[in-house]
Amino acid sequence: MNEWDSSAPTAIEPPDNIKILQDLIAANRIEPDPEREILIRDMRLVAKKLQENRPESVAGHPVQLRYEQLMPTCAPAELSPQMVRSAFAQTGCLYVPGVVSSEEVEALRNAIDGVHEAVRRDTRDPSWNNPPKAPTRDDAMRLASARNMAHSAGACLAVDTPRGMFKCCDMLKRTGIVNLARNYLGEDPVFSASKFILWRVPSVGPETGWHQDGRFLGDMHDIKSLNVWTALTDCGEGADAPGMELVLENLDYHIMPSEDSHFNWSVSDGQVDDFRKRVPVVIPHFKAGDMLLFDHWLLHRTSRLLGMTKERYAIESWFFAPSAFPGGRLQMAV
Repeated sequence: MNEWDSSAPTAIEPPDNIKILQDLIAANRIEPDPEREILIRDMRLVAKKLQENRPESVAGHPVQLRYEQLMPTCAPAELSPQMVRSAFAQTGCLYVPGVVSSEEVEALRNAIDGVHEAVRRDTRDPSWNNPPKAPTRDDAMRLASARNMAHSAGACLAVDTPRGMFKCCDMLKRTGIVNLARNYLGEDPVFSASKFILWRVPSVGPETGWHQDGRFLGDMHDIKSLNVWTALTDCGEGADAPGMELVLENLDYHIMPSEDSHFNWSVSDGQVDDFRKRVPVVIPHFKAGDMLLFDHWLLHRTSRLLGMTKERYAIESWFFAPSAFPGGRLQMAV
């Protein structure tokens, strides 16, 4: 048989990892299984899109914005790429109240407790504390560094908890956030293993610095990102749990630290005071189930106020465009 023989068997097509992943996710929604959740997590780390990236969606006309607590806001049903762009152009963020139901909020808090307690006990658990095997040695070292930093700040990496990660991803899919990220970024989005974080922030702790997340994401200034921060606790001004303090300014550049900055990545209080002279700096009151959307330019910090007694639960889920993904990070399929 020669290579031109029409009777020769055809080449076997490589498996479509994305299709396999989608089938596993659908099956796990019906019947959750620890082994399947580990497989889903591991496949997110290796799955590759076979289709070309979609062209960037048309920006469209700015939309009329409403404001709440000085932030642009909209109902979940009003979320669109145009809404996000219009809000970011004004204040760098968009507040979306009441996205997640109280029942799901409780389930997600329980999932965060599951991984945090397993980590505290240093217990390997198929569902709650099961760090992945990274594809390369460099990936493993960077992931270990991100893990240690997260633990020191009251957080765990979603990639380390197969069940917790499944629940978070499922929520983001069902609430339309994944589709929003796709249309906003103009490409099928990806996660970063080190920037998908499950927070349980204590009410008392060290001072946190003002920062822009872009400072942690390498030197690429053309990063395309959308962060979806989901509050799972009532927090911030007028609440018992730490919230976030935000500089409501549209930025497209990095603010470099001054001589009185606490860290080489942080912005000093004096620099923020200069912003206060012309733009609002706020500590919003978030209710459990609310979302705040922003990108890697927003200047913000964790806000702890006197008298706070409760931990703040939250999910920090960063979406990136594959064509402008921060260097040195480990991609995960959404």
